[in-house]
Amino acid sequence: MAAMSPSSGADTDSPRLILRSYRASDHDQVDFIFYSTYFALVPEGVKAKLKSPLFWLGWLGIYAYLMMCVPIVLDGMGLPWWVYPVLRGIISLAWIVVAFAGLFVLTDRLDVVDRIEQARQNDLRDPECTYMNIIKEECVVSDDKDKLEDDEGVKKRVTFDKDTKPATELVRRPRDAPTQSHFWVLQMDGQVCGTVGIVQYDETQYDERPRTPPGWKKIGQLLCERYHLRVPQFLQFDPYNPRVALAGPHEPYTASLQRLAVKHEFQNCGLSTLMLNRALAWAHQQGIRHIYAVTNEMQTHAADILKSRHQFVRVKKERKGWLGKYEITWVCPVEEWFAKHADANDKLFQESPATATAAASSSSSSS
Repeated sequence: MAAMSPSSGADTDSPRLILRSYRASDHDQVDFIFYSTYFALVPEGVKAKLKSPLFWLGWLGIYAYLMMCVPIVLDGMGLPWWVYPVLRGIISLAWIVVAFAGLFVLTDRLDVVDRIEQARQNDLRDPECTYMNIIKEECVVSDDKDKLEDDEGVKKRVTFDKDTKPATELVRRPRDAPTQSHFWVLQMDGQVCGTVGIVQYDETQYDERPRTPPGWKKIGQLLCERYHLRVPQFLQFDPYNPRVALAGPHEPYTASLQRLAVKHEFQNCGLSTLMLNRALAWAHQQGIRHIYAVTNEMQTHAADILKSRHQFVRVKKERKGWLGKYEITWVCPVEEWFAKHADANDKLFQESPATATAAASSSSSSS
């Protein structure tokens, strides 16, 4: 993997910037970058909700109800006339504060947490398996052997108590039919500061998290338990059935761009463009023709980068909720992007012999 450093031999104080493939030891840092940068998008989520007509309809409805209650509550108390406008002003201010605070809590504790956990419990649970074409299996250690050889031929001793369950070891091996997937991390002076991945699924991907029942079903179940009643069929809920599909299998010569993130203190320095250039150049080397990406209402800045700097074109926009939640699907024609952005002198765009062979074989098979 290419390593890029703006520093020279004469300027040893300049930061050393390296873009490399993901390693298992990067997991904790990648996880931190992903969820910390996502929580920073809460204000964008609040803005999207403020643009929803449904929010303002509900806000104005409750506000009108509160204003109607003021004269009813104070009627007959013999209070001076100025109490009514003062009380209305206090209620108006309080309702504004409560409503907007509620928007922040809803966005932060529900929307953002749900999207973070969806990624952490699925593709980011183990990026090696999702993006690096590695399969990890637990194998039982045979009883008649207490010595095993590792990958370098060095023997290691495995001991265990025979009265307990059999000892196991984690075995890593490459996939028999690898997909065109990869994951990169960007390092600044040894500190991971950015991530990006390209994934190609060969089968439908399902959410590994158990589903949560709707609120009204929870309340109904609690009431049945409270009064020792049998829970009716319409209130029952299976958290694992039906399974929620997150993504379908990719068509040949297509893949998806995912998990583009730059640590907050390194943003607005062009690092996202650096990582996107590498990912899209790698996709071109692999013979991928179209790269898809999905952004939501919180990722307006990322959507602008994809559209204005990397020739991504909007395919569709889907509403995902009532309060301004949506997802936009983008596509980038890799050949056109490469013709416009490729620089023969930049290591980002230089093909290694292996990738050149792969690209040639895929193009010949398509013809």
